[in-house]
Amino acid sequence: MRILGAILLGGLIAGALDIVYAFVIYGPLSYQMTPQEVLQSVAAGWIGRDASRAGGWNSAMLGLGSHFLIATLMAAAYVLAAQRFAVLNQKWVLWGFIYGLILYVAMNYVVAPLSAAATGQFAGLSEIAPRLRDSFSDVRPRWDPHYPWMIPGTLFTHTVLVGIPIAWAAQRR
Repeated sequence: MRILGAILLGGLIAGALDIVYAFVIYGPLSYQMTPQEVLQSVAAGWIGRDASRAGGWNSAMLGLGSHFLIATLMAAAYVLAAQRFAVLNQKWVLWGFIYGLILYVAMNYVVAPLSAAATGQFAGLSEIAPRLRDSFSDVRPRWDPHYPWMIPGTLFTHTVLVGIPIAWAAQRR
């Protein structure tokens, strides 16, 4: 039961910090997106950008649920690994930071490019290799004059706001 508690705590804290960060960064600090639009951008991974925008609050709630599900799955992976490898608990700040870097690469270079957000549909078998090749040949997220801190900000959120809280929750179990 303590393992489940660590997974849920890590997922909840990391998910909450990450989504609040997204609301602020994509809202008043750059693109003026509303929280609904931010959540719809998460849902776009499942249903594509056009369908997500047309879905109103229904697609926003899909995005919110998806966001916390992904955060909880990320926490589960770390907590279960920390059960097996004690060093993950002994140096949890360092390993949480490293885990956040791994999550950054996974989400920005693999998950997002293969999702429906990229083209309106998930990558089919014939599209996986070309999408991944394109993804790894480009810096993600791209530099944007509206928000020049996008890349360091995204690294910060994955490492400090997601990876470290997950590692903290894992070592508390």
